Amino acid sequence: MCVKLLLFSLFLLAYRLLFFNVEATQIHNAVLSSPVKTLFILPSLQPIILPSTIRPPVQLLIPPSSNLIEIARRLVNKGVLTNPWMFLAQAFRYGSFKPGIYKLKLNMDAASAIEVLAHPPVYKLTIPEGFTVADSVRYLNRQPFLIGGVFTLPPEGILLPETYCVSYGDSRTVVLKRMEDAMSKTLKEVWEKPSPTKELIGSEIGLLTLASIIEKETGRAAERPHIAGVFLNRLAKKMRLQSDPTASYAVTGGKQPLGRSLTKADLAVVSPINTYVTAGIPPQPIACPGKAALLAVMEPLRTQNLYFVADGTGGHQFSETLDQHNMHAKKWRQSQKKR
Repeated sequence: MCVKLLLFSLFLLAYRLLFFNVEATQIHNAVLSSPVKTLFILPSLQPIILPSTIRPPVQLLIPPSSNLIEIARRLVNKGVLTNPWMFLAQAFRYGSFKPGIYKLKLNMDAASAIEVLAHPPVYKLTIPEGFTVADSVRYLNRQPFLIGGVFTLPPEGILLPETYCVSYGDSRTVVLKRMEDAMSKTLKEVWEKPSPTKELIGSEIGLLTLASIIEKETGRAAERPHIAGVFLNRLAKKMRLQSDPTASYAVTGGKQPLGRSLTKADLAVVSPINTYVTAGIPPQPIACPGKAALLAVMEPLRTQNLYFVADGTGGHQFSETLDQHNMHAKKWRQSQKKR
């Protein structure tokens, strides 16, 4: 008897919650006072079932911490469910469903709706190679399915550019931590590879920093080992790297793009990051390099080249001597004037 009473009470509670907390007695009184016979009222409450091929799609938001009754109410209000009671009975074993924006259809049966809800949507975040930490945080802040704020920027370079799968309602700080852990793991794996370049770069931070410079110098994957070889040749000869992206970073601090061409004054900015005025590898990265750039440092292309300059097509011309370099630079300037 007690069990039946408990089940009946739960039934009434769910009914009130699903249908905007309307009291059962109100429905009963409305039916009795209506001049229309109950026989003609009840059929009007039955849903019209559309064929599955013409049912329009429905987007349903399930906020964090939603219970099954709240989810059922949303499904009813959106016209997804034809039988909320069957849904509650079948979904009981799940406890609840993960938050997210789900794609369903009108007039679904309970089992079909549960099958959709049991597979929460996955969101993909792609951090491009060469993004600064500030770029990455701005990107995360624009994603409406993430929560929380990032109030302190992590150190430059320690986020691995990659595609990350996240869920609705994930914290931005948690996602950043995943990116940091991924870079830490990747950097360690690459550093453990045997390579004679370790003597020139000195440490993992040297590897990370030189890879970040290479990442900003070229957008062509095939050029990374070649540019790495040039920089390592210059380091071996005690020549300054003279990398334009380091001068640009010295001006902006990596908080935003420079937005203009470098000037002679920019190249002369006194900063440990500016490799036009400071010898050796800078003390910190200037961007977040990908794994390919890290590998390029450890496995550079072996040449005698000491210089490179843009060729006007997105690639670079490489040179062994300064005379060759100046000739290539002149051709590049001429091509720029023709535009």
